[in-house]
Amino acid sequence: MNKFYLIDKPLDVTSFDVIRILRKKLNTSKMWHTWTLDPLATGGLLVAVWNYTKLIPYFEKDTKEYIFTVNFDWISPSYDLWTQVDFISDDAKKNAEKSITREKIESLLKQKFTGTISQIPPKYSALKLWWKKALDKIRSWEEFEMKSREVIIKEVELLEYSYPSAKIRAVVSAWTYIRSIAYDLWELLWTWWYVTQLRRTKIWSLDISFSQNLDDFDKEKSFEIKELFKNKSFITLSNEVLEKINNWLQVVQKFDFPIWVDLFVYDGDTITNIVEYDGEKLSAKRKI
Repeated sequence: MNKFYLIDKPLDVTSFDVIRILRKKLNTSKMWHTWTLDPLATGGLLVAVWNYTKLIPYFEKDTKEYIFTVNFDWISPSYDLWTQVDFISDDAKKNAEKSITREKIESLLKQKFTGTISQIPPKYSALKLWWKKALDKIRSWEEFEMKSREVIIKEVELLEYSYPSAKIRAVVSAWTYIRSIAYDLWELLWTWWYVTQLRRTKIWSLDISFSQNLDDFDKEKSFEIKELFKNKSFITLSNEVLEKINNWLQVVQKFDFPIWVDLFVYDGDTITNIVEYDGEKLSAKRKI
C-alpha cells in the first residue's frame, strides 16, 4: 500500500479534507500530504500513503509553480476572498487604471521579484508560531507579528493584464507565499489588491496534467517511485547487508555508491530504507 498520488484539489476544500476523503476511498488512515494548499487555492496536492509518508521530508525543499490572478481594485485582510473585501473609490480606480501599465508590472516583477527576496507570510495562514497556527491566533484575538523570511523566486512572468486583473506565473522555493508576493506588488504600485485565483500547476517535475480528481479517483493511478524520485540514487543490497541496516548497524565495506548523499534502497518493488555511504561504511538513516 506504499503509494504516492497527485490530487487536483478543488476549490473550497481544505488539504485535510482531501486526506479525509482518500482515507475512506483507500480504507486506511496512514497517509498525509506535502505542502498545504489554502481552501481557496486549487491544484496539485501530493499525497503519500502508508510507509511512504516517511519520504515526505525528501520533497520539502522542492520548487512549485503557481498561476495566480491579482485584482488591483480592492483589498481584504487575508489578501484573498476568504475575508471581507473593501473596494477602492471610482476615482481611485480611474487613477490606478492609468498608472498601472503592463510595462510597469513586468518591470517590477523582474527587478523586485526575481531571485532571493525577503517576504512576510500572511497572518491568515497555517504557519505555526509557538506551536499554534497564525490563523488560530487571529481567531483567538491574539496580538502577534509575522517575521520576514528569505525565499527564492526562480521564474516569474506576467501572462495577462487588463485592469484591474493581472495573471502571473511563478516558480518558487518551499515556504513561499503567493499572497505575500501579491501584497508586496501592491505596495510598490500604491494601490489596493486581492488574489482572486490561485492554482498550483507543478510540484518539482510533477505537472498538474498527471493529477486526478477526487470524484473519479483511481487507486491504481499512482506514481512509479523511481520516476517520482528520479533525482535520487537508488541502490540494492544483499540480504546480509540489509539485515544489518535494518538493525541500525553500520556496514564497514567498500561499495560502488555515491558518498554523502541519501541512497534509496530499492527491492524492485518499493523503497525499504534510506542509507548513507561515507566511502568506508554504510549507515542507516531511515527505515521505510
